Amino acid sequence: MENGCRDRCTQVVKNESVCFALVCPYNSDSEFGKEHSEHLAKHGDAVKDIAFSVEDCEKTFNVAKARGTKVIREPYRLEDKDGHVIMATIQTYGDTTHTFVERTNYRGVFLPGFNKITEDPINLLIDQPKFGFIDHIVGNHALGDMELTVQWYEKMLDFHRFWSADDSIIHTDYR
Repeated sequence: MENGCRDRCTQVVKNESVCFALVCPYNSDSEFGKEHSEHLAKHGDAVKDIAFSVEDCEKTFNVAKARGTKVIREPYRLEDKDGHVIMATIQTYGDTTHTFVERTNYRGVFLPGFNKITEDPINLLIDQPKFGFIDHIVGNHALGDMELTVQWYEKMLDFHRFWSADDSIIHTDYR
């Protein structure tokens, strides 16, 4: 509530160059609260959106849109005293989305409206790990769906394969 937002609380944890934004809806009657409450009810604590830092949000978004991706939110601008960001969101597999974030004109700690907490008591209790980067993200898919998702990333976002795995080497007891 410190920032005046009445439908959600977002805490950002940053370590080295890795940021995690943890969001909790307050009000399931608001548009945002309803969307996130439904996601929580369906998936539990889960990743809803994976954001990518991009050099040109509008260009990245327009290329993906022209290739047929489902648009969740067209490019928009957020700003405060530290500058502005441009963001846009697309649908990927299942209920997962990707947000493109262009920060070239922003000098703040995370995004407009966020403040840095200089001293967190938890840091006094545990050793702090160092995260240099995220080397991969895992998305769960039904048997036979992974190849379609890989092809989507190649087609829509120009991703390329540098390593490949299939259900013969990656599986659980709950196939």
